[in-house]
Amino acid sequence: MGDFPFRNPDERRFEKPALFVRGTHSKYVPDEAIPLIGRFFPRFSLVDIDAGHWVISEKPTEFLKSVVEFLTPKE
Repeated sequence: MGDFPFRNPDERRFEKPALFVRGTHSKYVPDEAIPLIGRFFPRFSLVDIDAGHWVISEKPTEFLKSVVEFLTPKE
């Protein structure tokens, strides 16, 4: 996250809902990064899927379900 287009979350934020889907066997989005994600994306949702880095290939059904649920309007 350190070089995500901006280095300082206090300068820029994405204020709309954002979805992060991570594989629990991947080290690309460690637990330590979650507070920083929350600073850049204050309305983020996180979905953990029992997979490696290539979640969409390893668990396509679970990935699709996560995205559809995120995009489905809440009543």
